[in-house]
Amino acid sequence: MDKTENAIELTDLRLACKQFAMLYFHFCKTLKDAFGADKALPIAQKAVFEFGLDRTDRARERAAALGIETNVENFPQANDLPSIAWTGWKQEMGGVRCPYAEVWLGYFEANAWFKPFASMYCDVIDTTNIENFTRTTSQKITKNLLWGDDCCEREYFESAAAKEGKYSYGERAGSLEI
Repeated sequence: MDKTENAIELTDLRLACKQFAMLYFHFCKTLKDAFGADKALPIAQKAVFEFGLDRTDRARERAAALGIETNVENFPQANDLPSIAWTGWKQEMGGVRCPYAEVWLGYFEANAWFKPFASMYCDVIDTTNIENFTRTTSQKITKNLLWGDDCCEREYFESAAAKEGKYSYGERAGSLEI
């Protein structure tokens, strides 16, 4: 495969990620329109949390099949996210490194209500993913493109709560009152 084919594949992959980002925006907008932002945010948070559990249950299965430990270092090998959509990005391609942020930042001016929904997505999915995958570790976002930073960064730390099966954003199969 030559560089042109790689660039086309990366562009297509980023477009797919952008479609997901658009879907998430419209999912949140529908919830906000139906219930108001204050009630919609915890509903969206619950959906993102359950999504994180589903993804990382499958990632744990992949890790077992690969014979690798479920730790932070091995998460990229078992993760289902197409990381090339982030790592293959080059400044000359335009936009921002994260295809989700590239879409969501475009919604902020006309839809200020969406800012906490976008930021919540990153925090809940990243935290839940690492907590459920490792069951020993949590994380905290320290920089985020959605906050105006030039990149996204996080810190990982050992978590007594994760070791007890208590996650930062919920419990498995918990109920939500609407």
